[in-house]
Parts: sequence; C-alpha cells; structure tokens
Amino acid sequence: MTESIKSICRNASASLQYVAENGIKNYKEFDIKCSELEDFNHMDIRDSENYKNLFDDLKGIDGPVVYYFEIMSDNISTDIVNRIRQYSASENSKAIPAIKSKIPESKILYVGKVKKGFWGRLIQHLGFYKVNGTQGLQLYYWAKELDLDIKVRIFEFEPQMAEFMSIIENGLARELNPMLGKHK
Repeated sequence: MTESIKSICRNASASLQYVAENGIKNYKEFDIKCSELEDFNHMDIRDSENYKNLFDDLKGIDGPVVYYFEIMSDNISTDIVNRIRQYSASENSKAIPAIKSKIPESKILYVGKVKKGFWGRLIQHLGFYKVNGTQGLQLYYWAKELDLDIKVRIFEFEPQMAEFMSIIENGLARELNPMLGKHK
C-alpha cells in the first residue's frame, strides 16, 4: 500500500509540475451586461440569438476549469451583497453561494470550479437552471436592476488536473478575495 501511495503522489506531482512549467490549456473571457439578461427559464439560452455563439464556443471547453466573475461596473460590494440578501430572502429564490460575514471591498464577485461542462455551470450562475436547490449566482434575478457589468474569466486545464481544481480554486480565491463563496 505504501508503494501505491507513493505512485499516487508522483502522478499528482507530475500533473501539478506540468502546469507550473507549461501553464493552462486554454483561457477565455467574455462580458455579461446583466441589465440585458432576458428570461430563459422557459427556453434554452443556448439556442437564443444573443447567446448561441457564446455557448457554441463554451461547448468546446472539455477539461476542468477554474473561473471567476469580475465586476467591471462601478457598483460597490455592499450594494451588491445587500441586493443578493434581498433576493435570497424572497419567497421563490434559488440557492446562492455563501455570503461572507465581513464583506470585502472587492471587484471579484465569485471564484468557482467545475471538473467538466463549464457551459452548464454558467447556465446555473445566470439563473436558468430548473432545480432551485442547485447553487449559482442567479444573476438574472438580482443583478439586472443594479446594472452590473461582469467579465467572466475562464482557465481551462488538462483533464488530469480535474482532481486539483479545489486546490487551485482556493488559492485563487485567497488571492482575489471574492464577495461570495466558501473557500477554505
């Protein structure tokens, strides 16, 4: 069993070393003007005129991803978090990430990860996933009236890095200090 543990650690080390030397597989970024979000709860956003090209592009991302949502507009953290709290207290709200007890003055709204299928995670963050208990930013429900402009930054890794996404997400969150999410 000791040799198995050594082998597992060597493989893990090799994957991390590869990224340390060569970097990530792919980087993409795109903007979301929350004031322009339409209701896609009853139709597939992937087929919409305004979002089809984006989702076609995002479907090309196979591997694990670490991503973050950066506020590009002039909104301040307390206003954003207060609006999220109002939404989350409403009767029909969907699950949102944890709000930090001490709200940081940050332009980073959220840092996240996904092992596969980033485009599906984006649908959850926009607020159009059908299961209310699935956590996401739910931007459609609260960010429109704040007129938020967001840049989404996506870092794709090779498939063998999937098990390390939590480590990378937590390190990035410590560095970026997002308003939302539990990162330990």
